[in-house]
Amino acid sequence: MKKLIVIFGVICISAASTYAQMSQIYSSKSRKAIANYEEGLYNYKLFAYDKALQNLNDAIKIDPTFTEAYYLLAGVYSHKKDDDKMIETLQLAVQNCGSGDPMPYYKLAVELLSMGRYAEALQNFKKIQPKDKALFSPREQEQIAYGTRQSADAIRIMKQPIPFSPTNMGTNINTQFDDYHPAITVDDNLFIFTSNIPINARMTQEDIFYSTKKDNEWQVRHRFPAPITTQNNEGAASISADGRTMVYTMCNAPSGYGSCDIYITYYALGQWTMPKNIGAPINTKAWESQPSLSADGKTLYFVSNRDGGKGKKDIWVSRNVSEGKWSEPENLGATINTIYDEEAPFIHADGKTLFFSSNGHLGLGKKDIMITQLNADGTWKTPVNAGYPLNSKDDEGLVIINAQGSKGYFASNREGGLGGLDVYEFSINADMFAIMPYPVTYVQGVVFNAKDKQKRIAAQLDLRDVETNELLFTSNADYNGNFTVPFMENKNYALSVSSPGYLFYSAQVNLESNRTLIEVPLQPIEIGSSVVLNNVFFDTDSYELKPESQAELLTIVDYMNLNPTLSFEIGGHTDNTGIKQNNVTLSNNRAQAVYTFLTEHGIAATRLTFKGYADTKALVPNDSEENKAKNRRTELKITKK
Repeated sequence: MKKLIVIFGVICISAASTYAQMSQIYSSKSRKAIANYEEGLYNYKLFAYDKALQNLNDAIKIDPTFTEAYYLLAGVYSHKKDDDKMIETLQLAVQNCGSGDPMPYYKLAVELLSMGRYAEALQNFKKIQPKDKALFSPREQEQIAYGTRQSADAIRIMKQPIPFSPTNMGTNINTQFDDYHPAITVDDNLFIFTSNIPINARMTQEDIFYSTKKDNEWQVRHRFPAPITTQNNEGAASISADGRTMVYTMCNAPSGYGSCDIYITYYALGQWTMPKNIGAPINTKAWESQPSLSADGKTLYFVSNRDGGKGKKDIWVSRNVSEGKWSEPENLGATINTIYDEEAPFIHADGKTLFFSSNGHLGLGKKDIMITQLNADGTWKTPVNAGYPLNSKDDEGLVIINAQGSKGYFASNREGGLGGLDVYEFSINADMFAIMPYPVTYVQGVVFNAKDKQKRIAAQLDLRDVETNELLFTSNADYNGNFTVPFMENKNYALSVSSPGYLFYSAQVNLESNRTLIEVPLQPIEIGSSVVLNNVFFDTDSYELKPESQAELLTIVDYMNLNPTLSFEIGGHTDNTGIKQNNVTLSNNRAQAVYTFLTEHGIAATRLTFKGYADTKALVPNDSEENKAKNRRTELKITKK
C-alpha cells in the first residue's frame, strides 16, 4: 500500500495547489460538481475521509465524467485501505472518461500493477496508444513503458513458480516484534539476525542476536554482549565462514562518518574484540549499510547512496589489501546497479554468486530478489529474477543461502507469523533458481608443532585451485590452531599452511560432501626438517612438471623469499616398481625439474641442491598401491638455516 499512498498523495497535493486556483482546467464544467469536489479536497486535507467520500460521490453523481473527482476518490479509498473500492473507482473513471482520455487507463494500470494484478494492468497499459504519448509527462511515459514490460515479465515468471515452502523458524529465533536480516556460518552452526525491540513505551532499538545449533535444533536466542551491543542501533550483520570476523551497521554513533556506518569486530581469545569503524574509504559522510562479507573475510559488499553511483542506492565492493586497510570501493556497475535502488546484497560462500534486492530490474513487485554470478573474466552475468513466490508484489529484502546451497533464509511479515517480521527458512532443490550457487562444504582442522602435538600454532592458510592456480581463500588458524575453510565440492585444491619459525605445510584436498578434520603438523625450522610437496605432479614415468604444480612451486618461491637464510635439498622419491637404476634416474630428473623451476623464478642456485633417492627412503612399506602412492613424492629438506 505504500506505493498507492504516495501516488495518490501526489495527485492530491497537486490538486490542492492547482485545481482550486484554476477551476477552468477541470474536466467538469459543472459549478456544482466542482464545488463538491473542492469541498472534498478540503476535507481530504483535514483527514476527514468520510466527509470527503460524500463530497466526491456527490460530485460524480452530478458529472459522471469528472476525472479529477474519480482520482481523488480513489485516493481516499487508498488511505482507508479499501483496495477493492479504490480499483472500482478507477474502473468507473475508465468506463465513463476513457473514451477520449487515456489518463484513466494509466492511473488504473499503475495501481493494478502495484497490487499484483498483472494481466489486468497489462491490458490497461496497452489501451494507451502511441499517439497519446504527448499527453503524458516524461516520467509518466517512462512508467508506461516500464509498467508494460514489468506486467508481461511478471506474468511469465508466475507461470513458472519455484518450489518454495517457507517455514517459520519458531520462538527460539522470532518474537512478537520485528526479526530480520539473517546470517549464517559455513558450518550451519551459528545463526545471526537483527531484532527491533521496545526499550520503553515509545522507543525501539535494533540489536544483533545469535543462536547456536545443538542436536540439529536452534537454541534460544541471545543478544550479542557488549562491546557489540550499545545504546545505539546495531544490525545487518554478516559473518565470515569461520565465524571469526563480523561486520555490521551502526547508526548515529559518535565514531561515525555519516548517518550509518559499517563496523568490524573479530572473535579472539573466546570473545569479540572492541568493534571499530571500518573507516575510509568504505565509510563516508553518505549512508553506508547492509554489509555482506565473503567467506574468507577479505571482500566486502555493501550499500551506499554516495556520489558516483548509478542510481539512488547502489551496491559497492571493497577488498582487504592489508591488515585493517581496504581498497577504494568499486561500484558493481550498470549490469547490477540501476537508476533506482539496489540493496540487501548477499555474497554466497562460493564467492561468485550474489543475491540482492532491486526495484530497478524487472520483476513482480516494488523490490524483487535478483541473482547474478561472476564470470571468469570478472564481469557479472545479467541478473535474473529469483522467481515466484519467493518474490511477490511487495518489497522483498535480504535472502541468504547456506554454503551447501540446501537452505535459504529470509524475513517476512506474512500471515501466521509470531508478529511483525519473522525469519523463515526454506529448502532449496536442484535447479530451483535460474542461477544456482556452487555447493560449498567445509573442512575443519588444527595446526600444531610436529614435535609437540600439544603445542598449537596460529598460522596462515592459503587455498588455491590446483588447475588454475587461482587463490580462492585465505584465512588464519586461531591461537588454538583451529581453522575452518570452505570448499566447493568435487574440486582439487592445494592447501598450504605457514607460520613464522616453521617450515610450510603442503596438502592436496578433494572434498565431496563429507566434512573432514585435517591435522596440520608444522616442522620447526631446523636442519633436517622436511616437507612433502603434495601438490607437485608428474605423469607416470615422466619428469616434466604438470601445469597444476605451479601453485605449489610458486608458494615455495614466496616462502624462500620470506626466509632468505634458508637453503634446501630437493629430493625425488619413487616406489619399488620397475628397474632400480631407471627409478634413480627418474627421481633425480624430477628433483632437478623442481630445482630448475625455482631457479628460473629467482631463487639463487646456491641455496638449492637436488638428488634422486629412488625407493631407498620409503615413508611406508611398498606393500599396497595406496602405500606406493605415498612413497612417490618430492620433498624439500632444510640444509642450512
